[in-house]
Amino acid sequence: MDALGKIYSTTTVVTMKAGKKLNGIAVAWVTRVSIDPPMLAISIGKTRYSHTLLNETDRFGVCIMKPEAEELVSLFGSKSGSDTDKFLGLDYELSCSGIPIVPGTLAYIECVTKGKTDAGDHTIFVGEVVYQKLFDDERPLLYGEHKILNPDFRD
Repeated sequence: MDALGKIYSTTTVVTMKAGKKLNGIAVAWVTRVSIDPPMLAISIGKTRYSHTLLNETDRFGVCIMKPEAEELVSLFGSKSGSDTDKFLGLDYELSCSGIPIVPGTLAYIECVTKGKTDAGDHTIFVGEVVYQKLFDDERPLLYGEHKILNPDFRD
């Protein structure tokens, strides 16, 4: 364990549609960066297929995940969309823009990309929120100490 492991965050699946290709990636590095207008930043590894697709589109979705979706999050974090259809067999929804909303989503936030910043081995994509939906009001799945955490540890 190192000090950086003590930074806790919400576990998400960031989704996108580039052309006809749907993809998603597990991302813990998501943060609000503006209230007015509402904006988010996501940090995506440059070697990831999702990084390539995010550079080919101007929108992305952030699916904040429920605790019971841990196994699904692991799928989106362990397989590459370049050779695996991560949505095959999933009962997912599409937003009005055609961006996937994965099962087990607690809250969904859709953004239009407004900027990109180099951040070492990652790129930070900044998006303005254009749509949001709260599906449930429970606690989200968390990430901290370099692993996925059950939110009940806070009680």
